[in-house]
Amino acid sequence: MGKKLIEKYAYRRLQQKATALERHVKLPHPESIRKVAVLWQPQQKEAYQFLHEHFSHALIIFRNICVYAQNPAVEAGNNTITPKDTNWLGFPKKGIVEDFLNTEFDLLLNIALEQNLLLDYLTALSKARFKVGWSPKENNFYDLNINIKGKQDAMYLASQQILYIRQLNNIKLI
Repeated sequence: MGKKLIEKYAYRRLQQKATALERHVKLPHPESIRKVAVLWQPQQKEAYQFLHEHFSHALIIFRNICVYAQNPAVEAGNNTITPKDTNWLGFPKKGIVEDFLNTEFDLLLNIALEQNLLLDYLTALSKARFKVGWSPKENNFYDLNINIKGKQDAMYLASQQILYIRQLNNIKLI
């Protein structure tokens, strides 16, 4: 099978899995956030560190997965995934991300600027209560898709994610 055909099939399977996922969407109040997950790529290290520092105050569980697009010379770990950690469809191999996907994070922030199947998989199948990121695709797996088309910068995206969470919590409904 051709690479494009496999990817199309993989996205169809991912959509089926995401549709079957039981998840309750809930906008977290900034003061009540206890578990945060961040998806990022090595190019977004500065933005990742910004988020880590932002959420480093007491009692917040902060987990992350760094997704490498190629097979770099990095040590395998609980918070890194490379293409060699995926199956023929491009999904993570069994056991690699199960704990991450099964944890009910209050907030999942994806700060990757270029989405791929692996990032979409992690975003779509996470049981996080609220998912924030950026994707140019109209059909994406975020509860809040922040448009950064005019300023493609991970640091800008990370700061906008925090800003929007705060602003959405201040909206008074009639």
